[in-house]
Amino acid sequence: MTFTASSTVHHFVAQVGHERLQILAQHALVAAIGPITAETARDLGLRVDVVADRYTIEGLVDAMGNACQA
Repeated sequence: MTFTASSTVHHFVAQVGHERLQILAQHALVAAIGPITAETARDLGLRVDVVADRYTIEGLVDAMGNACQA
């Protein structure tokens, strides 16, 4: 799951609900575009696997690619 802003985390959680969110997250890489978005995700109970160093879509894609190679 990729989150590009804190608002995307809030909207996603509102749409799927906390219980289903946990089920989905068990089987997904959870990636945030930066530390603020990651903090929001964690505050809402998500495990965050990847946080981009560059707070751009390109940085997020690179960080996810690096995480999958590790």
